Amino acid sequence: MIEYKIRFAKKSDIKSIISLMKPYNMHHIPSLEMGELNEQFFIVAEYKGNIIGAAGFSFLNSDKGKTTLMAVHPDYQHFGVGKELQRMRMIILAGFGCGTILTNVDRPETVAWYKKNFGYKEIGRLKKIHSFGRKDIDEWTTLEASLKNIKWKINKPEKLIINFAPTGMVSRKKDNPNVPVTATEIARDALKAALKGASIIHIHARDAEESPSPDPKIYSEIILRIRDKRPDLVICVTTGGRNYKDFSKRSASIEITGDAKPDMGSLTIGSLNFPKQAVSNEPDIIMALAKKMLENEIKPELEVFEIGMVDYYKYLFKKGFLKLPLYTNILLGSLGSMNASKQNLEFMLKSLPPFNYWAATGIGKFQGKVHKMAIKKGGGVRVGLEDNIYLDEHKTVLATNMDLIDRVLSYKPENMAIATPREVREWLQL
Repeated sequence: MIEYKIRFAKKSDIKSIISLMKPYNMHHIPSLEMGELNEQFFIVAEYKGNIIGAAGFSFLNSDKGKTTLMAVHPDYQHFGVGKELQRMRMIILAGFGCGTILTNVDRPETVAWYKKNFGYKEIGRLKKIHSFGRKDIDEWTTLEASLKNIKWKINKPEKLIINFAPTGMVSRKKDNPNVPVTATEIARDALKAALKGASIIHIHARDAEESPSPDPKIYSEIILRIRDKRPDLVICVTTGGRNYKDFSKRSASIEITGDAKPDMGSLTIGSLNFPKQAVSNEPDIIMALAKKMLENEIKPELEVFEIGMVDYYKYLFKKGFLKLPLYTNILLGSLGSMNASKQNLEFMLKSLPPFNYWAATGIGKFQGKVHKMAIKKGGGVRVGLEDNIYLDEHKTVLATNMDLIDRVLSYKPENMAIATPREVREWLQL
């Protein structure tokens, strides 16, 4: 056996994927049979840095998925690569709501392979419209299989991912003097948090008056101060619309290039009510931000307060606005959205699609409660003064960021390791 790994394709893989198809006469891409390849809907098998297998998929409608291309390098056809690629794309399609899967095949031996290993049945024939695949066969055999019984597990890396949010858009020094607001203070707390195990740093910028700012210069200063000491840390910037609605302001932080380019950007998947404010996230804005992150190769940090937001980002994935693997922050306990109950967290987790890493937090006094539940469920946590400025539920003790992280660490079982930034980068394919 060989130790290959399965991962999701990158833009840079497309040429290798097409090259892999050549021995099967499937390199005529684009053609009448096959359009441009989109790496968002491809899985690859990699061995010693080389792509030895690839498989594509697509969504025909809300209930039906389809395989596109699959090929395994001739030297690696007896190591289970094809079976693993097929298994993964069946899980993806099932996890995003498909009940059935269609596959068009021209080789009789491949038809038999799909029937034997994955329960396909023949449902018809389709005339080829281009020289594609076996030249001596002028039609496709259309196969169909049910995805109703496909099961998957939510990603559990068995290590605690700590996502550190040192400051948000609301609390100021007058509310808690420990809230970091300057670039120096935010970077200082980020570096301290990293020493305690934080791997992701979730950043909001503030101006000289402590107000939220979309200024990319401030973001760049914060990021460069952090990366000067810890270039390994995963940096996430906000695109939140709580204080400014204009797309150009919301997207300014994910337009940063060069050494200060962020790794991730927050993306709230819907509108919601906070106790004293309604926050509007219109579909066009959500899609535009997701598209911008995709273009700039920035991973969205999907922020969900309601179960409908999970359904909506499943829709965004099907439409090509998101790319696997995903990363979701579940935020519970804010007045006006889902409360911080065990049942609600479990309901959220059951609704998550596959290949989705997740973290959770409670808003305000519920932060510690949700952290306990998240750790017990094998997930990550988001922690920091952005979501909670007090250390106790009765709001009598003002917290520091380090107090809140120390509390998370006190909840962690002794045998649970903390994920390193390098591991998080690998899991999220950053």
